[in-house]
Amino acid sequence: MKLPEKINEVSTDSQLEIGVYPPNGFLQFDEASLGNGDYFGFYWEFGKESQEPIICEMIHDEGIIVPRFSGLDKFLEWYELNDFDWGEREIEDENFVLNFLNKGNECLKQNNPEKAIEFYKQSTASFGELSENWFKLASQYKRIGNELEFQKSIISSIISNWAIEFPSQNALRMIKSLNPVEELKNHPLIKNRENLEFDFGGKKENKDYVIINEIITELNEIGDSNSALLMEQNYALMMYWETSSFQERYNFNLGEWRKKFEEKTKKRLNIE
Repeated sequence: MKLPEKINEVSTDSQLEIGVYPPNGFLQFDEASLGNGDYFGFYWEFGKESQEPIICEMIHDEGIIVPRFSGLDKFLEWYELNDFDWGEREIEDENFVLNFLNKGNECLKQNNPEKAIEFYKQSTASFGELSENWFKLASQYKRIGNELEFQKSIISSIISNWAIEFPSQNALRMIKSLNPVEELKNHPLIKNRENLEFDFGGKKENKDYVIINEIITELNEIGDSNSALLMEQNYALMMYWETSSFQERYNFNLGEWRKKFEEKTKKRLNIE
């Protein structure tokens, strides 16, 4: 994983996270930590290990990490602006996922879906594991009648990082109700979507876990290893929040899972 040039200006933990929470590829640092379990860290997307990481904030009460800055330089600019502490004074971060999302949303207010699509595409290029920006992009492709790009985008909205954001109900309805185009009719998620409820917790049995495992296997079979790893982490994250008796019924042991996942992501977790 590529480290930022100014890495020595923050105090990092010695190890990258394996998963499930914080997610695989998260590296905590101490600056601007609130001392209550909320803190900042670097995060590398699956498949973007050769690029410098974005900065996410751990929100422990919600059990998520939130994208906050496009890189360490922007974090340090914000940190200095707030007198080297956590603060509410914001900075401009033009090349960041949230900025592109906001610009796309403004275009929709002006009834300009084509321009909104441009910004949403920039948003997904900036950070591709957020469900919302893929859903927004999918919605506008659907609006202008580009069915292929709509379906590609809504797939990405579901195969996102659930430790950052679980797909919205609207995104889940879209994936379940679409009529597959020829190019995507055999995609693992498309094939299995009608049997998925995307409803976790509070059940004695849940067939979603079995189906997600099948999707992971099929993603690997078609060579989409990054999506497979992301979904495997999502599977483990949802299982992590289940009761111990539920985990036992589904033969899930967090320690064993972490060992196997660490082996699968060993190359990804190498620091450069």
